[in-house]
Formats: sequence, structure tokens, C-alpha cells
Amino acid sequence: MKKFAPLFVAAAALGSLQGCSSETATTGELSAEDQAATCANPEGTNAAIAALATAITQELHRWQITSDFYVYNGYMNQQMLGLTSAGLAACGDNGCFFTKNILAMQDSRMDQKVVFDGVKLSSWSFASRLVTGYGNQVSCQRNNACPFPAHVFGWNPATSQYDGFTTAPGACDTLFTFNANQPASGNHAPLTATQIGQLKNALVWTSGNGPNPYIAFQASASTVSIDPTGQLNPPGQTTGSEICQKASRTSLIGTPCTCAAMNVTNGTLKNDDPTTPNTYYCRQIQ
Repeated sequence: MKKFAPLFVAAAALGSLQGCSSETATTGELSAEDQAATCANPEGTNAAIAALATAITQELHRWQITSDFYVYNGYMNQQMLGLTSAGLAACGDNGCFFTKNILAMQDSRMDQKVVFDGVKLSSWSFASRLVTGYGNQVSCQRNNACPFPAHVFGWNPATSQYDGFTTAPGACDTLFTFNANQPASGNHAPLTATQIGQLKNALVWTSGNGPNPYIAFQASASTVSIDPTGQLNPPGQTTGSEICQKASRTSLIGTPCTCAAMNVTNGTLKNDDPTTPNTYYCRQIQ
């Protein structure tokens, strides 16, 4: 079963990163039981929240949850997290593509239709944890208990683009490692070690309604590494042969797939759910 690594702030050297359970473990060294115990994923929510953190880092390039997101009442008056105009602006031309797709999975019409790390996602629990986590982040920052610096992720001074990330196999899945710098107003200068350590305070939202073992923050020199992609396969993902769903700007209809959680052994991707119009789901060939 495919697993996901936690969230890290780590040194630039990829070899310094640890995975789900130990500094030296690799995917092949962890038994299924060890991985399941270490990476608990109730109702699919821990992996889904971590997948959202990945998308936010890759598309908004920052962790500014209180300004980039808001709570609104969606289908059946369910409270959900959405993107603000500031959040959309931070995405620029990419339009927050993956972030929007994952947020749409809060909708109760999506309940049990999406698979994160082999577990069907409860849309109700996912929305509840995100809304609670958002409230916790707001309260923490309002009380000045969660200071963290202005920052951007992925800035590459060589190209002057947000393409400063690398991928490598991790203990649980692919590790995405992003540069961490000051924003444009600070000329993208490096953050200090103290500032990088404070970035943990921007992740209070990831532990709404209980701790999330998929988010295991470590502070070090100049990069952040994130690894849970939820089988949505954002640019750069290299691992995972089983596809239960996949987001794409171009048509993937007819692509072969398998999904054990949905009992699909010989399937193809189909675009047949209007709630998430840019996500393709694995359906058994009849």
C-alpha cells in the first residue's frame, strides 16, 4: 500500500530528511503494519490534509492560511474552507488548480468517493477538521501565540520563477523539497534559522480535531520538504502505480488504472463527477 511521508522543514541535503518512522528507513524497510501504525489515517483525513498542504505550498507558495482561506457554508449548509481573493491572487496564472480540487472534496456529495492513502475519504470529517484547524490558526495568531515570518516557497533565483523544488524517493512516498526565502518585498533573501523554526506556527491548521502524524515539522537550513500527494499527482510526483483519482488540466479519459479501495482491478479513468470537474476517477471496465 502506498504511504505518505510527513511534512518537514529540512536542510538542503536530501539525505538529511527522515521518513514516517525513522531517519534511515526506506519504503522497503517498513512493514505494512509499521507504516499503518506510524501514519494513522482515520477516514482518509490525515493524508488529505497533508495533500492540501502540499498543494498550497506548490501553488500559493506560502502558509498564510488566515488571509488566503475563509469559512463558508456549502452544500447542505456544511461549513467548508475556501480560497479568498488574496489566496487566488497568490496562485497567479496557475489558478490554484490542485488546491481547488482538494478543497472540493470537502463537499458532502463527494463522501467516500475519493481515496487517500488507501482509505476512502469522509468529506464530512475532512471539512470539519479543516474548519476547526482554520479556527485554531486564527485564534493562535490573534493572541500573538503563533509568530512566523513572511516567506515564500519554491523561489529559484537562477530562473526568477517558483520552480525551486526537487523530488526524491522518501520513506513513505515522493519527497518534494522547496526553497524557503523571504518574499519579493525582502528581495527573496534567505530566512534565518530562527525564522525557519517559526514556520511551524503557520501549520496549526493541520491538526484540527487532533494531531496529524503526516505533518512532522523539522526546522533546519533553507528548504521545506513535503510529501503527501493523495494520488492526485501534482507536477513532479514519481511514485505510486495505483491511481484511484488524478487531477489534470487535460483529458485523461481512458487511461488504465487500478484502485484496491474501490475494488477496481481493471479500470480506466473517467471524468464523471461534476463536483470535481478536473479530477478523473478510476472506474472498473464493464
